[in-house]
Amino acid sequence: MKNRLYGDGINDDYPAIQEMLDEKISCVYLPPPKSFYKISKCLKIHSDQELKLDRFTVIKLSDSANCSMLENSDPENYNHNICVSGGIWDMNHNNQWPNPYHFDNPETGQKAEEYMNMFISNRDNRVFCKSYSGHCFRFNSIKNFIFKDITIRNPVVYGCHMAYIEHFTVENIVFDYTEGSPKLWNLDGIHLEGGCRNGYIKNLQGACHDDLLAITADDGICGEIENITVDGIIAEGCHSAVRLLSWHIPIKNVHISNIFGSYYVYCVIISKYYAQNQSRGRLENITIENINASFSKGTVDVPGNYGPFIDIGSELDIYNLTIQNLVRNENICFTPTISINENTSVSNLLISNCAQTYPDNENMEFFSCSGNIENGKIQNIVSNGAVVPDKIY
Repeated sequence: MKNRLYGDGINDDYPAIQEMLDEKISCVYLPPPKSFYKISKCLKIHSDQELKLDRFTVIKLSDSANCSMLENSDPENYNHNICVSGGIWDMNHNNQWPNPYHFDNPETGQKAEEYMNMFISNRDNRVFCKSYSGHCFRFNSIKNFIFKDITIRNPVVYGCHMAYIEHFTVENIVFDYTEGSPKLWNLDGIHLEGGCRNGYIKNLQGACHDDLLAITADDGICGEIENITVDGIIAEGCHSAVRLLSWHIPIKNVHISNIFGSYYVYCVIISKYYAQNQSRGRLENITIENINASFSKGTVDVPGNYGPFIDIGSELDIYNLTIQNLVRNENICFTPTISINENTSVSNLLISNCAQTYPDNENMEFFSCSGNIENGKIQNIVSNGAVVPDKIY
């Protein structure tokens, strides 16, 4: 190897690590460093390759690197068989360019509005824009992908951004977010864009300051999302657990279970988001179950506590929605536990086996509906110890 691997937290380890990756060996293992690994550029991992660190080895982005920490090497032609495991990946947020979605670039002068226009104009392109995004990890167009046993520390925007990932596992991910962007905005954990399918997501932990898990078919990169299983989200004082977003492209066959902790904006939202667009969001076969969670207080940047706990937004067509085994013991915010908003149609709705508690001097609806339900049942609901009559639509 021509380049030296230092691991002293002072010298740049990027050349040595990238050299090992470029040798195309099947497993690049970074041994325990004296201090931590420092990288000055975005690492690129190749097909048929694993990058492996011990669980608590720290790898940190250099000051003013202004790039992601790791991406796959060839999204234009699809990569295959990639595994990233282990390590505490520290993006060193406060020493990078700020969140480009909201703040002008202090060096290049690019306006946030210009960045957003470029972002929007790229939606129909399968491959991410090459410009600075503020995301710690970016994975795009991979078949057979594993991402596991990792802590993501202080990204500028998303922890992990993924699009057109097929046959994938994401598991045992911890989010350690203590810095703003420079405000606590847009700090998603795992953010799935269009084209993601056949995925298993398990055991996500830690407070994010946006959606801990976002599943968005046409927010950034457009494409159907289907066949996603989510098992285990645990956070205290987190912005939100899960967002499902569609404004015209379908999300199909999503099973979400075992959400615990506290959230300050909502627990789960199904939304269109782009309210000015005349199309309608489309979702099929969505199951949300085994929730034991409540609201928490917000942050200095996002006060929160203004919407339903499970918020089903406007201008959506949803076919087969199940919400069951939900427990909400509430002391912070007393908006409805489940709400369906105006101009949304739900065909085949089942809400069952749920319980809520709240202080006796407060009022809190369990279910609110301003939309249309075609064939539905709400059953076995308990509110403050009293059985709520079943309802059939």
